[in-house]
Amino acid sequence: MRTRLSAEDRRRQLIGIGLRLLVSRPIHELAIDEVAAEAGISRGLLFHYFPTKREYYIAVVQAAGNRLLLHARAPDEGTTAERVRGIVDGFVQFIQRRRENYVALVRAGAGGDERVLEVFSSIRARIADRVIDAMGIAEPSPQLRLVVRGWLAMAEEIAVEATPDVMPVDGIVDMLVDNLNQTVQQVAG
Repeated sequence: MRTRLSAEDRRRQLIGIGLRLLVSRPIHELAIDEVAAEAGISRGLLFHYFPTKREYYIAVVQAAGNRLLLHARAPDEGTTAERVRGIVDGFVQFIQRRRENYVALVRAGAGGDERVLEVFSSIRARIADRVIDAMGIAEPSPQLRLVVRGWLAMAEEIAVEATPDVMPVDGIVDMLVDNLNQTVQQVAG
C-alpha cells in the first residue's frame, strides 16, 4: 500500500533511497524501477518528482555532497588551528568511512556528466573556501585559491588511498594540516 507524502517529503524519500543504494553500487547503476519499488510508487510517479533519470541522479549526488559539507566544517568556536583541523578531520573521516562509495560516486560515478562534475566542483570549491576562511584569510589571491584547491585534491587522494595500517586518521590529518600551513605560507610569503 502506498503512503501519501507531500511532494517535498516524497522527493526527500526518493533521494534518501538513492543515497542508501549508493552503499552497494555506483550512481550510474541505480535502477529507477528499484528506487520506485522501494518507495512504494510507480516508475512514472518517480518521474513526476524528477523529470529525468539524470535529474534524479544529480539530486542524489547533490545530497551526497551536502553530507560531505556537513562533516567538513569548522567548529563554531576555536583557534584558527582548531578550526582548520576540524575541517580537515571531518573531510578525511567522511571519505575514510565511505571510501568505496566515495570513489564510486566521485570518480567512476560522474561518468563525464557535465552537471554532476559541476556539483563535485562546487562542493570542492566550498570546502576550499571554508579552509581559507578558517585560516582567517579575508582576501585570498587567485593564486592562493588555486593552491588550496590543489591541496584539497591531494588531501582527497590521500584520504581515499591511505589505510589504517599505512597511516591512521590522526596521522593523515596532522600531515595534511602541516602541509596546508607550509603551502599557504609559501604562497603568502
